Amino acid sequence: MRIRAKFWLESDQGGFLLGPGTLRLLLAVEERGSLKAGARAVRLGYRTAWARLNRAEKALGFPLVERRSGGEGGGGSTLTPEALELVERYRRFVEGLEEELEVRFREVFGDWTAKVPVEAAK
Repeated sequence: MRIRAKFWLESDQGGFLLGPGTLRLLLAVEERGSLKAGARAVRLGYRTAWARLNRAEKALGFPLVERRSGGEGGGGSTLTPEALELVERYRRFVEGLEEELEVRFREVFGDWTAKVPVEAAK
C-alpha cells in the first residue's frame, strides 16, 4: 500500500490555475519550443492544449506562453518569465509536500500496511 495525491492550484473563487497535467504541458512546450510539439509530447490535441493554457492564463491574469508567428525564421513558443517562476514554485511546493505526506503516511499506516494482503492492494 502506498499514498498517492495530486495537487493543483485554484483561484480564490475555485477556478483551476495549475495542476500536474498543465505543468507537464508547460514543460513540454518549453522543451520542444512550440505548443503543437509540446501538446503532441503529452498526448493532447493542439486545441485542447491551447484551451487549457488559455483558461489558465485568463484565471492567472498573465500569459504563460509567448507565441511567435511563423515566417522566415519559423514560429514557436516559450514560457514567459512569470510562467517559469510559477512552474518552479509549484514544483518546489509539491516536492516538499510529497515528502511530508510519505512521512505522515508511514506514521499512520506503517504497521498496518503489513497486514493488508497483496491482492487487496491491487
